[in-house]
Amino acid sequence: MTRALAFVVVLLIATTAWAHDERFSASKVEIRPNEVLWAVDVATDGLQKVVKLPAATLKLTEPQLQETKADIVDYLLQNLTVEINGVSVEGEPGPLAPVYETLASGETYISYARQQFRFRSAAEVKRVQLSAKFFLAITNNHHAALTVSWGAGQRVYSRYGPFELELTASAINPTIWSTAGEFILWGMHHIFVGYDHIAFLLGLLLAARRLREMLKVVTSFTVAHSLTLLLAALDLIRLPAAVTESLIAASIVYVAAENYFIKQGRHRWILTFAFGLVHGLGFSSVLRTRLQDLQSIAVPVVSFNLGVEAGQITILLVALPVLLWIRKGPDETATERRQWWLVRVGSMPILLLGLFWLIDRVFQLNLMPF
Repeated sequence: MTRALAFVVVLLIATTAWAHDERFSASKVEIRPNEVLWAVDVATDGLQKVVKLPAATLKLTEPQLQETKADIVDYLLQNLTVEINGVSVEGEPGPLAPVYETLASGETYISYARQQFRFRSAAEVKRVQLSAKFFLAITNNHHAALTVSWGAGQRVYSRYGPFELELTASAINPTIWSTAGEFILWGMHHIFVGYDHIAFLLGLLLAARRLREMLKVVTSFTVAHSLTLLLAALDLIRLPAAVTESLIAASIVYVAAENYFIKQGRHRWILTFAFGLVHGLGFSSVLRTRLQDLQSIAVPVVSFNLGVEAGQITILLVALPVLLWIRKGPDETATERRQWWLVRVGSMPILLLGLFWLIDRVFQLNLMPF
């Protein structure tokens, strides 16, 4: 046997073993108007490690499998959950069925156990979240393949390790407009709850004296993070999340500290562009999971950026009148004095917050909630 042939044989054996243990499961999920049906196939080799089966995999009979149905159901219900319209729903176990495979010798054996669950909803199903953490005590790299159907649409999802899968009818059978709308809203939501990004922008805006300067800052930030977001979506750039988040915190500290020494914020858009590249990597870590199920990334990435830009402009429109009101004095001297105090007083909480974030992220203390 040549070395190449031996390698192929070993690879086939390893692949076969991998597909029949705790590292793989296959699910078929059907979403109906008032219920969700979830049928999951789990390997009997994997079940042997979490549930006491009465016989070895190759010797297991269907009556013996049915004897352990209560234990199998109990294990699965502990490790999969369904939320319908944001409400957790209790699963009703259905039939347990064996899935047979044939050995090279011609003998058949039960390779998988297929357990069905029904999740009922009194209201019409609009949004579904599937969560699972199969065999987490044994492996962190469990591969779950899910085929989800909703009305006339059907999509296949692939997830590794514990996962949460958000589903809507438009996500299963997306159009360009539904995809664009979904990612625009998600981009806006992300900037509104991204308190580190907001702190960074506010730190920059404090030193800007005119609307034109503020717009240059926001636009520069958008162009920069759009660039790295696209490159990261194409998987051309990737940094560990801990490094990216620490750099974002460092950018907040730098901008807040620089506010105490900067004389003119006129050219600050250049600094904003540099740090915006880093913030784009932070956005990409959130976006990457959502992109893996899509055939095209152009519409989602552009729409997400539009949403982030809309969120930033909203923040600017809220912050601008407040900053102008605080700065405005009865004369030019008073206005300059108020500007001086505004920058120094306003930068302090941003500086402290950035320092807390930086320490928390560098040492991975997980003390800060965001």
